[in-house]
Amino acid sequence: MSEEEKKAVKKTESAKAKAPKKKKEAAVAVEHKEHREHKPAPVVEHAAAKTAVVTTPSILPAGKKYYGTGRRKEAVAKVWLLPGTGKIIVNGKPMSVYFCKRRLLEFYVNRPLAATQNSTRFDVYAFVHGGGVPGQAGAVSLGIARALVELNPDLKGALKKEGLMTRDPRMKERKKAGLKRARRAFQYTKR
Repeated sequence: MSEEEKKAVKKTESAKAKAPKKKKEAAVAVEHKEHREHKPAPVVEHAAAKTAVVTTPSILPAGKKYYGTGRRKEAVAKVWLLPGTGKIIVNGKPMSVYFCKRRLLEFYVNRPLAATQNSTRFDVYAFVHGGGVPGQAGAVSLGIARALVELNPDLKGALKKEGLMTRDPRMKERKKAGLKRARRAFQYTKR
């Protein structure tokens, strides 16, 4: 091989070696250009703008229903009243099974019906989620009271007198920065 041929081979080899680098640089330039281009933010509908539509679960019996929503701490209950014999179903289970035969919680749930003498006139179907079991019992109680008022607005006075129409505002306080819990500080050490 002559020196001219050797130079030509070196040139082609160096061109091949440089070509991928140019492609990479071009790809990086395109990437940067894409990042620089202004893309419109996705349109997000505000949660408050949507209207809440309460859909009746399919497991409810047919007939006239009265609805009430109850809340307590983190628990939310959707409650339906139907004319019936007085059975209370919570999340598809009888109340005594769902609340593990805790008589105090069953008493809380029954209070609105007992205060208005409707314990045996209506069946209650409640669907509750969030929070703990005692909070859920309070939520179901408020839901029943609101459903009774929807059924008959004259019952509001009797329920209000018993304190059953008021949503209990007590909630867990939020944790604060620099503290262990809401108010509990870390132990102070002097030395």
